[in-house]
Amino acid sequence: MKPSTRWTIVILVVIAIGIIWLLWPKRDEQPAPAKAPVAAQPPAMKPEPAPPPVTPKPEEPVVASIHFGFDSSVVQPAEAPKLDEFAARIKGRAFDRVDAVGHTDRIGASAYNLGLSKRRSEAVQAYLAGKGVEAARIRVEAKGEDQSVTGEACKNMGMENRKNRKLIECLQRDRRVELSAAR
Repeated sequence: MKPSTRWTIVILVVIAIGIIWLLWPKRDEQPAPAKAPVAAQPPAMKPEPAPPPVTPKPEEPVVASIHFGFDSSVVQPAEAPKLDEFAARIKGRAFDRVDAVGHTDRIGASAYNLGLSKRRSEAVQAYLAGKGVEAARIRVEAKGEDQSVTGEACKNMGMENRKNRKLIECLQRDRRVELSAAR
């Protein structure tokens, strides 16, 4: 093939690419807006009367109950989501204080159980403080074994000591901290 023929082919290919490039629709370009007559403004309407002021409903108290293992004041991993939800629900709400009331089951001496219930309340207080709730606004209270929720359900189950697993399991609902936040 002669060099002049090659140059002719190259020039024709370049011209063809240039024509295609000029005629190819541009994807980035916005189509020109259609010209239409401007719509007439609707006639001015009378403003509607303002609705009567809504009196806010008093916020419902936020409550939760956190359970503990036998003879333990450590927040269990399974109970942590309850505390997380409680902390999230009271954020942004007006409340005077949070009450954290600790309880124990009836196994053990009353004085020991009173101290254990206080340690449970303090553990919940520390957890909530870690979630952004002001620790000074959390009131810690200890009830010990005085306010059982199991009642008569766990009577006559044998010796009341740490070796009686059946009784310990039955009394699980008594080992708790009850939380409430209200105005």
